[in-house]
Amino acid sequence: MNYIMNDNTPDVFAQHSTSSILSPVVAREMAGIGRGGEILPADGVVGNYTVRDGKPQFLGAVSDGYKIAQMRDLVAAAESEMRAHFTNEQLKSIEIKDRSAFRGAYVERRYTIKAFEEALTYGNTTARTLEVGTTVAAEMRLKTGYDGNTRTTVACGPIDLVCNNGLAVMTDVDAFSRKHTSGSNAEMFRRWIEEAIPTFEKVVENMRDWADTPVEWSHIEDAVRALPGVSNQRAEKLLARVATEVRERGFNFYAVVSGLTYYSSHNSIEFPVRVTGNDNVATTLATREEEVARWLNSAPMQQLQAA
Repeated sequence: MNYIMNDNTPDVFAQHSTSSILSPVVAREMAGIGRGGEILPADGVVGNYTVRDGKPQFLGAVSDGYKIAQMRDLVAAAESEMRAHFTNEQLKSIEIKDRSAFRGAYVERRYTIKAFEEALTYGNTTARTLEVGTTVAAEMRLKTGYDGNTRTTVACGPIDLVCNNGLAVMTDVDAFSRKHTSGSNAEMFRRWIEEAIPTFEKVVENMRDWADTPVEWSHIEDAVRALPGVSNQRAEKLLARVATEVRERGFNFYAVVSGLTYYSSHNSIEFPVRVTGNDNVATTLATREEEVARWLNSAPMQQLQAA
């Protein structure tokens, strides 16, 4: 993992090689203690542990058939593929952000490749003089977990560089995941890297269509209020955010999508993550992303886009 560029300056991968999300995880046998102090075997169950601040950290109890997907191995494989397929300019443009939750039981790394940039200009039928746009870059994500609740997942998609809204939508085209079994290994990332550029280009074309698709506010209200699983209170908050996006981007479908993805990419005053004392922000936002993906594929949003 200690890569360096030809000018002897540590590259972005090396600069993040000591991140806490890359700490090794080990499985240990577990047992209980009876009322009389006797040891009670826990057959078929093991505990996953890592080290945090120099001390053992329990991550969760799983079956003994659970295969640990070491984040450091997944990252090494993904970055090796990026080195093989990306140009030096693309590699130098990469920014890395790491997130974790539940004291390391959930870990995630995001690569923003700013060399994969595309400019978008918003269409607007209500205010023709509004000439605004944004820039999107490619974002690729790795995530896994060690408490039995998170599959190993890889995805790529766009991120809006103006507002940092993660616009990656988890679909069969640009994302896939594996359970923690023998099928979860580093080789699964080869397809991800090889298809990163064409996947990004395809998604950007869809986003251009969004930016050129006019929408009316009354139709936006109807669609948001009809989103599956959305309460009236949540709908009002989403509409307030969409109204902000519309003022900045115009009355187009992209502005609506941006409003929804703001909810899934920010722990904000508008959409705060409920503090449980359990280090849960990253996993809450990941759950919101899946929720927004379902919204975008729902009938109300499809009808709004086609209106």
